[in-house]
Amino acid sequence: MKKLILAAGLAGSLVLGTAAATFAAPASAVLAAASASYDQKLAVAVKFGLGDDFALIEKLDRDFVIGIWDHVKDNPDQVEVRVAAETAFTSDPDLSYEFITVEVFAAFDRDVERERAEAETKRASDLARTAAAASIDVVADAALLDGNDTDFVRLIWERVAEDVKWPKVKAAARTARDGSDTDRTAFIANGMADAARQDIDDRIAADEAKTEAEKAAERARAAKKLAANRIGLTVTEELLDLPDRDFIIKVWNHTAAGSEVQAAAIAATRSLDPAVWKAYIDTGLHQAVDRDIQIALDRKYQADKTLAQQIKATAAKNKDLNLVHWTDKALAGTPDQLDTFLRVGQYDLDLNTSFGTGDVQPSWSNTVAWANGIVNVAGICCKLTGPELGVRTEPGHTGATSLMYAGLDNSATKSYAYLKSMALSRITIKPTTKLSYWIYPQANTVRPEVKPANSTCVAIDLLFSDGKNLRDSGLKDTRGNRAHPAFQCNKVTVGKWNEVVVPLGALAGKKVTTLVVAYDQPAATGGYRGLIDDVRIAD
Repeated sequence: MKKLILAAGLAGSLVLGTAAATFAAPASAVLAAASASYDQKLAVAVKFGLGDDFALIEKLDRDFVIGIWDHVKDNPDQVEVRVAAETAFTSDPDLSYEFITVEVFAAFDRDVERERAEAETKRASDLARTAAAASIDVVADAALLDGNDTDFVRLIWERVAEDVKWPKVKAAARTARDGSDTDRTAFIANGMADAARQDIDDRIAADEAKTEAEKAAERARAAKKLAANRIGLTVTEELLDLPDRDFIIKVWNHTAAGSEVQAAAIAATRSLDPAVWKAYIDTGLHQAVDRDIQIALDRKYQADKTLAQQIKATAAKNKDLNLVHWTDKALAGTPDQLDTFLRVGQYDLDLNTSFGTGDVQPSWSNTVAWANGIVNVAGICCKLTGPELGVRTEPGHTGATSLMYAGLDNSATKSYAYLKSMALSRITIKPTTKLSYWIYPQANTVRPEVKPANSTCVAIDLLFSDGKNLRDSGLKDTRGNRAHPAFQCNKVTVGKWNEVVVPLGALAGKKVTTLVVAYDQPAATGGYRGLIDDVRIAD
């Protein structure tokens, strides 16, 4: 442990506990763990283009994982590998071995699959928007394809706002623009094409210069054009001039085998009834496209649920109960909410817990945060083997439970106890992020061993993926006190709930890996005890 001299008010000889070296190993590192072979590390290094970095390959497992993490940490295309590496090197040594031999390859594959799924989603979106725009004779450009659904609807509305040809499209676009996300999705999928068909029919019906036969022929060509646009079939005069049955055969050959559109096209082709052909072109193809979309959405939802369950299982294995909590919440939500969680939300989590039923629970109880993380602090009484940290059924700031801390300080010159509480991942500090919690330092009315002032020398500490921590960052809470347990002594009131808020914006970009609750006070002896509740790391 480094030694720092306390500020004025404490004797110059008194020292307080701070972090061990950068990337300090967890306490369990003293236990024997399996080690990866040179060839196993070489295989990983080659995977990331580092096969000639012999110094990296010869590192110990944990240091090797840190090297891989350092290589991918700023690459958004390898976020799964980054998160898996952070989990491995900030946890038990066995996880570094598992990362090298198994998890890094699984994480790499997840990144590849995520990129593939994102590309497929973009392709499907481009196809739907291209078809929608084509229904009003607009070629979809980058502005129409690259924005979100709201942008697309707004741009369409702007294009038809002064165009007398498309009054129903204009009205439908306005409704979608002012409506919900679901309304905008429906407008792009079929609402715009339906409105365009109505506008075309209205124009044809109002054309007094054409005979009814000519109007019928024009409607038939318009229906073919809309149908072709819906499935991305290139529209040509030759295509529009085809007899209905031949047009349907073109659709059959253009569409994917096994699709609803193709199946309906085959069924229509088998018929010799022209009314069946017309019905397929006018409405049947569009209905089949809608069925294909729904089938694809159902399959995606099932795949998303499977992936979320895998994320949950891995998180539970790694004791990352905050990720378990958010994954459960996503699984209980709508398909859109689950999709958003998998694409974006899982990589940008908050922490918010009151330790009650349904809240995020601690990953550990009574567990030292790193080797030598407890010095001159024992159990408060009753033959306890060490300081305590765990959930108790004691009234919290909100609810009936809270996180209890307790211990017995045995030295008037050097004493601290850093106990880890939560394994965390996917929490990235932003300029607006704050750590907040409520703390209730208890007096000797709870236990006779307690010295009330000692109970105030406790604070939440955060460990980051780069090996740094909150307590040594120099940050202060909103009351002007350093976010270090030794600098919280006598800064909170005994026998009442005190809110502590630490703005973390100066640490923007850092990624939280562990939440620690620490007692640190060189200057006194005696017991300490208290409660913590309503812990948040959020914007």
